[in-house]
Amino acid sequence: MVKRRAVSRKDKDIQPANLPLLYQTLVPLSPEGQGALSFEDTRDYGFAAKANAIPLTADEFPMALKHYPIVFSSGKIPTPLALVGMQKDRNDFVNDDGTWREGAYVPAYLRRYPFAMVRESDTAERNILCADLSSTMFASGGTSERKIFADGKPSKLLNDILEFCNRYEVSLHRTRLMIEGAQKHDLIGPSTVSVSREGKTLKVEGFSVISEERLRDLSDKVLADFARRGVLNIFAAHHMSLMNFSSFGGAVA
Repeated sequence: MVKRRAVSRKDKDIQPANLPLLYQTLVPLSPEGQGALSFEDTRDYGFAAKANAIPLTADEFPMALKHYPIVFSSGKIPTPLALVGMQKDRNDFVNDDGTWREGAYVPAYLRRYPFAMVRESDTAERNILCADLSSTMFASGGTSERKIFADGKPSKLLNDILEFCNRYEVSLHRTRLMIEGAQKHDLIGPSTVSVSREGKTLKVEGFSVISEERLRDLSDKVLADFARRGVLNIFAAHHMSLMNFSSFGGAVA
């Protein structure tokens, strides 16, 4: 069982309606509320041990394609995902001691955790830095180098975290533009895969891929625009990554 820190009732009462995958809380960080906290970035990925798909940004496709099938979630707004397990509640890349499989790319979504940028309100444009305070990477006290606030101001550590989170938001924006372009031309469609495990054949479904056939049918003008914006390279990385289904004992149907 994954360990969690206790979170105050006050913090629980200000949670967003829908928390992101793997987050138990999301609390705005302030020197008044978290001035005594330190952050020990000793990565234990046990919190992701039951997640068989991890969100990706388009910028990560070239790194992720070497290790995972990259697919898209079903639904109104598809999300790129790295498939890290073929069975529900099982991540094949998290070892028993909480480490990630040696040599495999770790998605930025996991490296960003337990932090995230959250829109201040539905009508506001500003994002604020929040954190899942149930994470055991937070502790009271600690060395000055690990404090998230120093003298009532964000520490260098927290500023570095904020910079990483901001870069992640930029990547998310580029990813949304890619998705919008793919949806505009009806390129994303459902798919299935059959996986052989321990003498049994499992049918995995509920995900989508970019249709190579529909992509080939696009006009030269649209293809040129995709190429200019680097989208064709992203689609190519996605298609190459599907070969990784073979490492799970399957192939896309």
